[in-house]
Amino acid sequence: MPSMTKAGYVPPQMTDKKPTKKQGGKKKRRKRSGPGAAAFFSLVIFLLACLVGAGTIYVYAQTAPYADAFLPGTMLLGYPLEGATMEEAQALLEQITREDINDFTAELRWGNQSYILSAQDLALTVDAHATLDPLWQRGREGGMLACFAEMLRLKQAPMIAQPIVTFDMTAADELLGLIHQDIACEPADAKVAFMPGSAEPFSFTGETIGYSLNLTDVRAQIERAAGEVTSAVIALEPEAIMPGVMLDDLKEAIVLRSRIVVEIDGEKAAYSNVTLAAKAINGAAIAPSGVFSFNETVGERSAARGYLSAQEPAYGEGISGVGGGVCRLSSALYRLALLGGIPVTQRSAAVRPVDYCEIGQEAAVSDQGIDLAFENPTAYPLFISARTYMSGNKAYLELQLIGEPLDGRYSLISAITQETLVEEPVYVRDHEGKYARYDDERVEAGEAKPGYSVVVDRVKLDAEGNELSRENISFDEYAPVPPAIYIGTQKRE
Repeated sequence: MPSMTKAGYVPPQMTDKKPTKKQGGKKKRRKRSGPGAAAFFSLVIFLLACLVGAGTIYVYAQTAPYADAFLPGTMLLGYPLEGATMEEAQALLEQITREDINDFTAELRWGNQSYILSAQDLALTVDAHATLDPLWQRGREGGMLACFAEMLRLKQAPMIAQPIVTFDMTAADELLGLIHQDIACEPADAKVAFMPGSAEPFSFTGETIGYSLNLTDVRAQIERAAGEVTSAVIALEPEAIMPGVMLDDLKEAIVLRSRIVVEIDGEKAAYSNVTLAAKAINGAAIAPSGVFSFNETVGERSAARGYLSAQEPAYGEGISGVGGGVCRLSSALYRLALLGGIPVTQRSAAVRPVDYCEIGQEAAVSDQGIDLAFENPTAYPLFISARTYMSGNKAYLELQLIGEPLDGRYSLISAITQETLVEEPVYVRDHEGKYARYDDERVEAGEAKPGYSVVVDRVKLDAEGNELSRENISFDEYAPVPPAIYIGTQKRE
C-alpha cells in the first residue's frame, strides 16, 4: 500500500545500491553556523543610513531657515544680515545711507570763493542690487550641502559689503569748466604808453599774474568722495604764472639812453620835410626783439602827403627831389641808435660825405627801397621822441632814445684810412646849355674832390670817460670826383 504522503511532497525512491560505509567507521557530526556576513554588512548599511539621515536632518535644520534669507556671516557695513529677507536688507540699506546721501556735499574752495556740489547735482544714489546681490548669492547654488558648506566658510570669514553708489559727473564737469574760466588766465606784462609832449609822457599799467589750474586731480577727488558718500572740502590750488615784465622793473627801464640835437640849415623846404617826418617818428615804440624801420614808420615822401621838393645832399651836389632833407633825420636816428648801444641792421652810406655829420656817420634813405633799420636787444620797450624847434633864427632837430639803462656810455669815432684824388678832368656834353652852349666852348664847372676810405668805431666808456671796449661799426668808401669840363652842343653860325 502506498504510504500516505504530505501534499506535494515526494519521498525519496529506494535503490538497489547499498550504502557505502564511510572511512573511519564513524558518522561525521555537522557544525552549527552563527549570523552570516550578509547580516553584518546589512547592519553596517543600516547604521550608515541612520547617520546620513540624521546628518541630512541636521543640515536641513541648519539651512532651511535661510532658504529666503541671508546666511549667517553676511553683513552690511557693521550690521549683520543673518535671517533678513531681501526686502528687509534693502530697507536697512536705505535707512543707513539716507542721511549720508542727503547731507553729502563736495565743496571746492579757492581763496574766498566757494563752489558746492550736492548729492542732487551728482544724482548720487545707492545701487541696492549691486550692493546686496553678492551677499544674497552666497549659498544659492549647489543645493543644501553646498549651502551648509558656505555657511561654514562664512563663519570663518564673514562677508561685509559696502554700499555701492552711482553718480553722474555731468554737473561736476560743467562746474569745473566754469571754475577754469574764473581762475585760469594768462599773465599780462606791465605796460607803458608813451605820449611825448604831455606833462606826464609815460603812463603805466600794472602786471597781472596768470594762473594755471589742473582739474584732473580735483575731478578724481570729487569722484572719490561721491563713491564713499563722504562730504569733502577740496582746496583748489592753481599754479601762479608770473608775467615777464613787472611794473617796478618797467619803471626803472624808462631812462634816457641817448640824445641827439642837430641844426637844420639850408632851405625852409628841407626843414618842413624833416618836421613832417619827425612827427611820424615821435612816440615810436620798439618792442623787445622788435625792429624799427625808417621807411615803414615815416611812409612815402610824396607831395600828396605834404612833402616839398628840396636838395638831397646825400645823393650828390645839385640833386633835389620831393622829401629832400629827410636824410638829415635818418642820419641823426642812425647816430642815436649807435650811441644808445643799439645794433643797426640796415644802413646805407651817402654818395658823398655830407656836412651835417661826421664822415661815415650818415644814413641815406629813400622811399624807393633804401632803408634804415635797427633792433631792440633789451628786455623792455624802447621809445623814440623826435621834434623840430626854432631857437632864435636857427632850426634844430632833437631826438631821444628812452629805455633800459645802459651800463656805460658810447661815443663814435670816424677815421679816414685812405684819401685819393683824380686830377684828370672828365668832359661832359652840356645838352641843357647850363655851362657851355657851343661845341667849341670849354667850361670848367667843378673842382676835383677827393675820395675817402672811412672806418667808424663805437667806443664804450665808463663814467669817468675811460675806454672799456671798441667795436668797428662800418667801413665806407666815397669815390673821388674829378674836375668836370662842360662842352656845348650847338655850332657857331
